[in-house]
Amino acid sequence: MRFFKKKQELSGGADELAIGGFLDDESELLNEALLDREWGAARRILAAADKEHFMYYVQVAAATHGVEEWIDGPIRAQPDDPLPLLIGGARAISWAGEARGDGRASTVPKDAWPVWFQRLELAENLLDQALDRHPALAEAWHYKISLSRNRQLPAEERWRRFNRLIEIDPSHLFGHVTMLDSLLPKWGGSWDEAFRFARERTAACPATNVPLLIMKVHRNFRWESENGETRYYQRPDVASETYDAAEQSFWHDDYETSTLTPILWNHFAFALTYGRYFRQACTLYDAIGSDFVRKEPWQTVERYRNMRDWAREEAADPRYHDE
Repeated sequence: MRFFKKKQELSGGADELAIGGFLDDESELLNEALLDREWGAARRILAAADKEHFMYYVQVAAATHGVEEWIDGPIRAQPDDPLPLLIGGARAISWAGEARGDGRASTVPKDAWPVWFQRLELAENLLDQALDRHPALAEAWHYKISLSRNRQLPAEERWRRFNRLIEIDPSHLFGHVTMLDSLLPKWGGSWDEAFRFARERTAACPATNVPLLIMKVHRNFRWESENGETRYYQRPDVASETYDAAEQSFWHDDYETSTLTPILWNHFAFALTYGRYFRQACTLYDAIGSDFVRKEPWQTVERYRNMRDWAREEAADPRYHDE
């Protein structure tokens, strides 16, 4: 199993960049198998994956269009197997999102709401069936946290699902990110609660991917504030917390690089550049290279390139000194 997906081999030092679609070869093969409705091939990839790869592969499956049209076949054919139920449930959540759209609730067409709730109910039922067969299936609990938010279930139920997840997998990255989202003000939470969660879970999970929560909560807060990106990330408290979170994660002596690590490289390179930790950011740009540019947080290749080049210019300036 190749650890990371290589998009292309470059020659002559050409600066050819593209937003990466997949983080490793198996995830691309999984996507192709699902598009071709080859459940046997897809299941073999899922069954062979370790914990962290599996987390990512289920996310890939959930985003694969058309799975909802045929996954009921494997569910009926393999009634004791939790995997088709899990994939069907995860996909149903994304399918619901496609009906609702990405805008605020006020922008959703009235006729989309019944479809949204119907598909969320389908997802809940499928995930419950998966958990009946495998109660310690972490991914099912992760997606049930998402459902608890989308279905506007009480906060107590959101916490119950999250606590069950971390009993099974204490450092489950996507589950932590989903729980953080459910604590934001737009979902009935508060900034105090969201920041407290990010900081407490980061402290509880050193040498893991969980410190990404620090980036996520600051980015969400910045979106909702009147501060511009540069000014916000340059605040001493924000810049130092960003740096400390990196040291708690992929710069920690006990951290093991994995298929999800490029996600962190991109988010921290973004924040460290704005926080004027240019030299440190450059080490991440070097790691990202041309193979691991992600859509988040850059949105465009041009923005990634501009920020990378800015960081390199500043880091090379002999007048520049950072801590």
